[in-house]
Amino acid sequence: MNEEGRKMNMKTQIIVILALLLSVSFTSAQEKIVVGGSGSLNEELVDLAKIYMTKYPADSVEIRPESMSTEGGLEGVRTGRFQIGLIARPLNANEKGKLVYLAVSRSMAGVVIHKSIPISNLSDGQICDIFSGKIKSWKDLGGNEAKIVVLTRKRDDSNTEAFRNKMPCFKDLVITSDAIPLQRGNEVLDALDNRPGTIGITNLGSNFRDHENIKALSINGVTPTAETVRNEKYRFVREQGLVTLGEPQGLAKRFVEFIATPEGRKIIGSQGAIPIR
Repeated sequence: MNEEGRKMNMKTQIIVILALLLSVSFTSAQEKIVVGGSGSLNEELVDLAKIYMTKYPADSVEIRPESMSTEGGLEGVRTGRFQIGLIARPLNANEKGKLVYLAVSRSMAGVVIHKSIPISNLSDGQICDIFSGKIKSWKDLGGNEAKIVVLTRKRDDSNTEAFRNKMPCFKDLVITSDAIPLQRGNEVLDALDNRPGTIGITNLGSNFRDHENIKALSINGVTPTAETVRNEKYRFVREQGLVTLGEPQGLAKRFVEFIATPEGRKIIGSQGAIPIR
């Protein structure tokens, strides 16, 4: 090979090397994960993703805005739709397999009504009598003359489960057949917000705070607050977390680690959840 040929060969090698370097750089810059599932931590994760991407602009974290329930989060991870799934409870034994669960926070479940109802506290017995259908009017509880409309989820959800676990009379309670079953937690909150006279058990996190016309009741004189959860006076608490397929890797790992930092924990706590990690 003559001198000119060697120079051309060298230029070709340099071009190939530069192309490879640019390709690696571009791929790294485009690393992305999608997070979705239960709506109970959605707003907190949106805030976390915004702050994270401000710090690390080469990473892209997409939080799916719609609430898909815990089952949606699990299925999304199993099928590869999500790299991180949001779930409103720990994994059951038969769900674990290759899924890895990371506890993030504890959240209050509460009995919620429309603010127009002049009641602020109920006892265990009154709650059970309402949800079983024995008490049918707010007047019987010191409120106004209005029919009580019970709202439930079509499937057992983690908020109701918290009451079944911690309120003896609710453990095996059969909810009234007059109850209106709804699909998602946000639907229950919207109905409570728009329909005076309704009552439901919901998560008291960020989605609850977005509804102006509803209030959470004290139970046996104990108000649901972060402090009453910490001192174990308020009993109706559930755990929320993330799931990944195997141990988180790459961007998923970096994002999970950011959630566990003091800054991440502060963001989680800003909407009423109690950080765990």
